Amino acid sequence: MISRRVLRELLQQPLGPYHDKDVLNEECRPPEQPKLFLYSFVLEHNGLVIGLDESEKPLEGQVEDHRKFRFRGTLKIGDPDWLSDWGVKLVETELDLRWSEWTLREGVRRGPPLTLKELYDSGQLKYSGSERGDSGDDCELLLRIQGERGQPAVFMRADPAKDGLLWTSKDRFRQYEVLTMDVATYAFSENFFWRYRLLALMKEIVDRYRYVSIESRDPEWFADKYIQDFAYPEGDKHPRVIYDSADSDMDEERVPRTPRQPLRVHKSEILGLFAAHAEWLITNEVARRNKIFDVKVWDRFRKRVKKERREAARNGVVWGWPVGQESLEEDPISSASSEEDEDNIAKRNPVIGKPTPFVQRKLEIARKKRLNTRRRIESSVSESESDVQGHAYASDFSGDSDSPWEPEEFPTADKEVLRLVPWQFTIPPDPPDATGRWQCPLPSCQYKIDLRHLTEENKRDVDDKIIRYIMRKEWRNVYMDDAVVRGFLQMVRNHYNGHLMEFGVKIVKEGSRVGLLLAIDCVTHTRIGTTRTD
Repeated sequence: MISRRVLRELLQQPLGPYHDKDVLNEECRPPEQPKLFLYSFVLEHNGLVIGLDESEKPLEGQVEDHRKFRFRGTLKIGDPDWLSDWGVKLVETELDLRWSEWTLREGVRRGPPLTLKELYDSGQLKYSGSERGDSGDDCELLLRIQGERGQPAVFMRADPAKDGLLWTSKDRFRQYEVLTMDVATYAFSENFFWRYRLLALMKEIVDRYRYVSIESRDPEWFADKYIQDFAYPEGDKHPRVIYDSADSDMDEERVPRTPRQPLRVHKSEILGLFAAHAEWLITNEVARRNKIFDVKVWDRFRKRVKKERREAARNGVVWGWPVGQESLEEDPISSASSEEDEDNIAKRNPVIGKPTPFVQRKLEIARKKRLNTRRRIESSVSESESDVQGHAYASDFSGDSDSPWEPEEFPTADKEVLRLVPWQFTIPPDPPDATGRWQCPLPSCQYKIDLRHLTEENKRDVDDKIIRYIMRKEWRNVYMDDAVVRGFLQMVRNHYNGHLMEFGVKIVKEGSRVGLLLAIDCVTHTRIGTTRTD
């Protein structure tokens, strides 16, 4: 039998590399754990080392992604049963070859061929979850595993790895948690990590301060809350990584009694991170609708950033740039018009799973909402068709809009209205995907729209030209065809109007502008819509 000292020398470097589909068993994972752990993770594309900044950036438009991203990492094998039969043979063959080379080099006689089962059963190789603990004599079997990406990477958002990076292989969609990363791959992944760190931090802050209105959650507010609640955790004041165990300041638990004085974080550093990733945060918020912050407020901050960048550069300071883009001579948004700027934002910061035209449309809606934000609530007493005696309504209807759907938020004072109107109606409906199908978001409603098989109910009160165009089925993509989108949104609007009437809502018109009259007992409130009638 091989000695433990020799075995440790043979296993100093990981065996492999092997393709995960060749060596790993289908049930390869630690007990009671849905994932494996990868170390020294490397990502490659077209023969070049890349990072998550590139692999997790979706392609523009509705193009099918055929890119192949290959990964490689070190995997600790905690049980020989993790390996397939062919995998066991491959590993035993390479291990036996290393032993033969070692005996020839040292001039000693070697024993019988090594088998993984014997090495594990004899305790020379450590099983996963072994109760013996780590000691100087423990050996672990390390393999270099490689494969192809199966799904987008998930950072700080997945239950199997709440605070880490979850990577999915194409082979059986096997999941790994990446614990350490190659230096080059990490350097090309910093923007990806910073964006999702910021997003996770912002969500945690919002969870703590849900009573703060969404309009008040500007970058300065988030920076203040980070410094107040997160920058200096109470538990970090005493523990030290490096200390002298003979120090008289140490208590019984080997923790210094004197607190540390951590470096103070300047607010401008936190704002610089928000400035660097403001565009991505805005497109992500518009596409995902997480309701973390008000897009209008953050868009004003984004436009202010380019001025602050120039001011910092005049003083020899690099501030507010994403990692790797500091050398740009000109701010890419400085010379663009407002409309071009909105388009460029979506192209520069595509959202995984959301087509760029969809994100552009959402940004366009947000931009036009900024142009029509004036509100003036008045009251009057008049006779209505429904014999309601009192009205409170907004007399200045918002201007015409080029967007077929652009709902405004309810006034914060109209809490009675919010109780009546389903929250689903406050969110613009997403146009159907490739199937062309949409269903009413109310759980109790079975209304459906199939753009390739329209019913008479779908076609009611929709322009005949649009209906004929949709039924010819010459269009391919809903997002890319304005006529189809406009027809779809009119169908949804007609259906929503029916529901609103059930909730005591009356449609009021003034010229070409539309408002909603919401009746509650004897008091009515008007919600200003920004849709236009053709």
